[in-house]
Amino acid sequence: MSRQPGLWAPWRSKTYRPLSHHYALRLSGLTLSLLLLSGASEMYIGYQEALLSIEERQQALAEGAAREIAAYLDIVDTGLRDVAKMPWGQPGFGIAQRREEFYRLMQIVPAITDLQVVTRDGREQLATSKHAPDQVGSQQLIEEPALALVGLNDGVRRGRTYFQDGYLPTLRMSISDGRDAIVATVDLRLLGDVVTRLRTGEAGLAYVVDAQGLLIAHPRATHALSRMDLSRSEAVRQARAAAASANVMVRGLATHDIEGRPVITTAATVPGTGWMVFMEQARSEALKPAWATLTRTLLLMVIGIVAALAIGVTFARRMAAPIVALRRATARIASGDLDTALKVDRHDEIEELAHDFNQMASQLRDLYASLEAKVAERTAQLSDARDVLAARAEELSKLKDEADRANAAKTRFLAAASHDLRQPMHSISLLLGVLQSRLDSAEHIVLADKIQTSVATMENLFGNLLDISKLDAGAVQAHLEDVDLGWLLHRLEQTWAPQAAEKGLRLSVRGCNVVVRGDAVLLERIVGNLVANAIRYTREGGVLVGCRRRGREVELQVWDSGPGIEPRHREAIFEEFFRIEAPGTGQEKGLGLGLSIVQRCAQILGYGLSVDSRVGHGTVFRLKLPLSAATAASPRTSPRLAASQQALAGRFIVVVDDEAMNAQALVDALRACRCHVVAAASCDEALAELQQHLRVPDLIVTDYQLGGGRDGFEVISRLRQHYDDAIPALMVTANTDASLQPRAAAQQARLLHKPIGLQRLLDAMLESLEP
Repeated sequence: MSRQPGLWAPWRSKTYRPLSHHYALRLSGLTLSLLLLSGASEMYIGYQEALLSIEERQQALAEGAAREIAAYLDIVDTGLRDVAKMPWGQPGFGIAQRREEFYRLMQIVPAITDLQVVTRDGREQLATSKHAPDQVGSQQLIEEPALALVGLNDGVRRGRTYFQDGYLPTLRMSISDGRDAIVATVDLRLLGDVVTRLRTGEAGLAYVVDAQGLLIAHPRATHALSRMDLSRSEAVRQARAAAASANVMVRGLATHDIEGRPVITTAATVPGTGWMVFMEQARSEALKPAWATLTRTLLLMVIGIVAALAIGVTFARRMAAPIVALRRATARIASGDLDTALKVDRHDEIEELAHDFNQMASQLRDLYASLEAKVAERTAQLSDARDVLAARAEELSKLKDEADRANAAKTRFLAAASHDLRQPMHSISLLLGVLQSRLDSAEHIVLADKIQTSVATMENLFGNLLDISKLDAGAVQAHLEDVDLGWLLHRLEQTWAPQAAEKGLRLSVRGCNVVVRGDAVLLERIVGNLVANAIRYTREGGVLVGCRRRGREVELQVWDSGPGIEPRHREAIFEEFFRIEAPGTGQEKGLGLGLSIVQRCAQILGYGLSVDSRVGHGTVFRLKLPLSAATAASPRTSPRLAASQQALAGRFIVVVDDEAMNAQALVDALRACRCHVVAAASCDEALAELQQHLRVPDLIVTDYQLGGGRDGFEVISRLRQHYDDAIPALMVTANTDASLQPRAAAQQARLLHKPIGLQRLLDAMLESLEP
């Protein structure tokens, strides 16, 4: 009994992991997780405690400095109050005594450099100064007139800080003496002594910022004298925001100093001033003890991790040793050596497991013999089944090839039919339009109208057949644009109202002044087929077309009073070549493709289409259209033939078409409009003819497929290059290839598909000529 010895090798190479490694990973992972969690929490707590200690130390210094500055200002306030309490103006308390008292106050409080007596209208009565001569009754207006309006019970009023002589930080304070105001000028440079004494660490410092964000005290005198505006600095903005929201002392701001270095900043507000004292220390210096603690903790964690790994591996190997021995024995059985018995002497669960493996090997030997016979039998059966399947597959391949050839033949036929049949129909339509414009007799006009109706019916039948083929092949692509729904319904009314009247029906169109998103050609095709279908199957009454707003959509509805549709036909009416022959309707013209085209065009545009009907009462088709971003539709109506001919009078138009009948029909139609026309069968012939004219053509009308492998795009490009002018262009074709529309749009040319009625062609020309 042979076995393949390497049976387990592929399996082991992908998923095998020694049991000792498994246990080692579990034990070591648990130990490492506990160590990492403990170490990380210890490092985080130590870091936060160190940061809190730094913040508390800096905060204490900042609050002490704030109290000292407030006390310093209180001394100035007290001196001013003492001076204001004297009975100035009474006997013995005149100008001379006031000057002596002012000198005494300036000696007691060195920060006061100037004292003034100011009337309530802000005019100076007395001025004493350490740096300028005294002035009496100068009547000069002081710089801060608001300080003169201090009341008797207002106490001391402080003005805004400013820089005297452009660099000295200064503060004015005023108090009422009962009649006038005493204004003191205080030199704030003495605040520098306060902040200079404050130090935290080796490079920490303190500074003072006033209510406007101006730096008024700094250990470096040049900073305080530089009129530095710190109102937009990171530290000032965060401190003011924190103080305003929490109404508490500001702690531990991670900001940057004036030089842009990262620092830890605390701030305290000087009571009664709006000033703030800031204490800052370089972040690297402040956190140096914390980093030392973190380094020691990390080193201990590394030592613990190494020890945990070593202990985990040792214990794992001891635990996995007996299981590894058992695995090696079972590997021999798995490789095919079923005669090998397992021998394990442990007196535990592993010994019982070895006994079970020995029984399994015995049973496998018995089963293997019968398995080989069954495999041979199944192999023969599968060989026969494979031959049958191969024959079936060959037959299916032949059927598929035949279907592909038939589909290709259908496509070639439709392409040829589309081009060859649209050409004469296009000529008939144009010539009929010219004929109608030249007829005077009412009888002849009626006959021409009947011919026009027959041509339209033939165009409709032929167009439906070709359209359903294009839709099945996926050759129709939607070109989304804003569509004036009112204009489109007006066109439909002009087109289908005569046919409805001919059957004695009323076609009522309720227009709506809205703009929707869609493809104008496909949308006109959908609604036209619905209206045509309603007229075809309605014997009395009429057809109603209207629309309703539904939020951001418009629901277009086509109602008729026909025989209705039975529920069992609701789905089938959208299938190709399906027609309902209801009692009393007779045999209608058509191939049963109209509603199938409607459904497929609606699916291309993403419109919702539904139908509701009551047998014997009528049917309604509903089409949901998305509204465009445009708020209102621009008034747009199709001009009548006479108006179109008059609008085109005098235009110079170049016609290029290698079909002589088509070209002559178009030339006759344009000359009936009193246009100047140059007709040619190729681009070279057109250029030769145009050499005799000095005028630049107003419009190029060309067919797409020209003789000699040329096309209309070459005509448009060469004529524009010849005249160096973007001449408007109109291309007509019987080719239904979907790639023509993007090419025409790239050359800014309008594309029309044959057959085209004269009115539609003239409308397209007028639209192309619009600036």
